[in-house]
Amino acid sequence: MKHVFRGWKPLRVAALAVVLSGCASNRAGTTNAPEQPKAEEAAIRGTIAHLEQRINQGDPGFVDIFAKDAVIIAPAAPDVVGFDAIRTMYTDMLKQDSMTVHFSTGEVVVAGDLAYERGTYTLRIADKASGRVLQDVKNKHLHILKRQPDGTWKTWRMMVNSAEPTPGRN
Repeated sequence: MKHVFRGWKPLRVAALAVVLSGCASNRAGTTNAPEQPKAEEAAIRGTIAHLEQRINQGDPGFVDIFAKDAVIIAPAAPDVVGFDAIRTMYTDMLKQDSMTVHFSTGEVVVAGDLAYERGTYTLRIADKASGRVLQDVKNKHLHILKRQPDGTWKTWRMMVNSAEPTPGRN
């Protein structure tokens, strides 16, 4: 599908990848180090599942998944640095577009107060006024999460790229 961009649109796919990291089962159920607390992995997976639900409901408050010093890193786009910039980007986008996302987590690893979640996601962005699909993609993502003082996990760094083959290459 042809990609259509308006305003912050070049960052849409990258930013959403994230924000949006997966909520499916891990690879063969054995991707975690034996010492990793299952409760921490479950908390991270629950956070991502709740995120997916909120995005699909059009709730702009989903951005609270990001830490105050979060950074979104996407190909061919400037980094989006800090919670306020991330909130502004998504709030502006959701004024005119709707998003539907599904995360599939391949791996969650917790190491102290940092963790990462890696996987793929599908994302469909449509114009609210016309219903026209602007983007329909499958991407890869990597979220680095940081435990907050209250024990919750927030995305600290998010990196995304395409999971689809480059046109013209096999």
